[in-house]
Amino acid sequence: MPEFLEFRQRGTAYVLRDLPERPGVEVLVMLHRDQPEAGVQVPGGGARPGETPGETAMREAVEETGVRGVVFGAVLGSKLMAVPEWRAFDYQVTTYSWMSTEDRRDSWDHTVVDTGDEDDGLRMRCEFRPVEASGIDWGLDWLLGLALPRFRAARAVGRGVPA
Repeated sequence: MPEFLEFRQRGTAYVLRDLPERPGVEVLVMLHRDQPEAGVQVPGGGARPGETPGETAMREAVEETGVRGVVFGAVLGSKLMAVPEWRAFDYQVTTYSWMSTEDRRDSWDHTVVDTGDEDDGLRMRCEFRPVEASGIDWGLDWLLGLALPRFRAARAVGRGVPA
């Protein structure tokens, strides 16, 4: 009989934009102001009970960065990781999604507030960077290349465009 494993579910967001006055697609990245060793990351975090991975990615993008006008695109895929002795569970499944925005800010500082989890008080530096020069660390960009053609296709037919 198969054994069902308990795991922590996470959602991670590639927040993309394509402004008419700039060449190419940009991705939202964040840097932990108080933990520079955390490197360049994309928004993501643990799912709440009853939340889908896509909903988690959307919520985490807004909570961790304060990005405006986010429109969900699609789930791209998931990665299973063994995390013994790191969390309450031995495994973690991270599901990656892309979404779009027309937030015109290039960079800003954001403090995470009132989430009810361990992120409260985190100070982030948020920046839109060209995808090819994003500098995303920790292998978090592993599905970014898959997100780009889907983002472009949705933009071409008018889907995935913030109202």
